[in-house]
Amino acid sequence: MNIPVTNLIKGAQRVRTSEMLSAEEEQALICAWQQHGDRRARDRLIKAFAPLTASIVKRFKRGGGELDPDLLQQAQIGLMKSVDRFDPDRGFRFSTYAVWWVRAEIQDYLRANMSVVRRPNSVKSRAAAKHIAAIDGKMSSNVRLDRAEANKKLAATLGVDEKRAADLREQVVASDSSLNVRVGGEDGVDLLALLVDPNSLEDPIALQNLKLAELRRILVELLSSLPDREREIIIATQLADPPATLEGLGTCLGISKERVRQLRERGFERLRAALQQRNLKLESFF
Repeated sequence: MNIPVTNLIKGAQRVRTSEMLSAEEEQALICAWQQHGDRRARDRLIKAFAPLTASIVKRFKRGGGELDPDLLQQAQIGLMKSVDRFDPDRGFRFSTYAVWWVRAEIQDYLRANMSVVRRPNSVKSRAAAKHIAAIDGKMSSNVRLDRAEANKKLAATLGVDEKRAADLREQVVASDSSLNVRVGGEDGVDLLALLVDPNSLEDPIALQNLKLAELRRILVELLSSLPDREREIIIATQLADPPATLEGLGTCLGISKERVRQLRERGFERLRAALQQRNLKLESFF
């Protein structure tokens, strides 16, 4: 960075100041930098459009507080790249061009730093991230779309099988988890001890360390936290012997078969979220 960026934005609207440039001034400064290497011309451009970069960074900020200085720096890098590449002969204003470079630089930075492990950055993984975000948005507003159906839609969109779609979801959006987290409470074991060597012929060590009684205790605790109807449906369809049918439960509860399925899937999503915090999976119980 050439100039420290301070006091970038103070309100929702950008107030016109003496630093703002006309179209003619933009073109003259860009030509001075690109054709003659005038660093003062480039610095003036960067300073004039610093409020623009701050307003873009603000859209990526979550919650209140100050703007992320790292994102501000990346935005400034994108602005500097746009100064190098802008073609004034096309007749567009510089800001129209610069905003795309600033956004791209911020998005690349966020993607590269979303995990302590470097995530795939191929065209397919970026497309997967975009489609996962869109599908997850639909899931939050459509209770009829569960995770299995979401993976089917993702697989169809990307042209891969469902297993590959699920793997891409894990690579793109899964959160980091420490291998030193205790599983099963304070008396449990480190997650690292539960990892299974795929080349080993021995039984998985997970069931050796997590006693059946502990699994039952966790399951009872999590089921108790569910709404009554969701808990009743999950117990009746997954734990009862013989398991109840969706149609039969719908008749007993006075609701449709489809509504029973929706409530069951919603309960499963709550359980998955609670189990993820304990570094367990729903498949450990059902």
